Amino acid sequence: MLILGSNGFDMTATRERISELIEDKSGRLLVLPLAREPDSDDRRRLRNSAALAGFIRDNVYVFNEKNPVPLEGEHFDYIAVPGGNTFRLLGQLRKFGLDSFIRQQVSEGAVYLGFSAGACIACPDIEYVRNFDDIVEIKNGDYSALALTDKYVLCHYDFRGPREMRMCRNYIGDEPELITIGEQEIIVL
Repeated sequence: MLILGSNGFDMTATRERISELIEDKSGRLLVLPLAREPDSDDRRRLRNSAALAGFIRDNVYVFNEKNPVPLEGEHFDYIAVPGGNTFRLLGQLRKFGLDSFIRQQVSEGAVYLGFSAGACIACPDIEYVRNFDDIVEIKNGDYSALALTDKYVLCHYDFRGPREMRMCRNYIGDEPELITIGEQEIIVL
């Protein structure tokens, strides 16, 4: 199951919706805050926000890119990927080998929770968001993402409109489904 939204655990509406969608939150949660520069306060806030959403605090692991611990062989029931710069996120996921790790975990049944950049990274590629984020860390022009879905999402739709949809369509074409997600919306795929 993919749960995608514009805002993460720090928003009350998101926490409430996740509580409705995931009854059993006793499993292990991996949080990958790689779309922004790391900050120990962010890691603590993310762990606390996940606990407010009903996840067991001791079962929440927040990845630390400054002190990365290999996750190979680990199993997580939920993987949460918060927002920031989508291109930085893709670069960091690749750097730490987390792109293939996420795909494997989701194929084994992990629930993927993607917020903003984390929602976009679940799509086939991220070139379509180049009008919204600075292209950083992607040097070779390879914008292929996790491809957990064949659909595309346009987050923060409350602040966007038809013009931004056309800009996205310029990259993805007319065929793939483009789903808009408002600030307080959560979609399930």
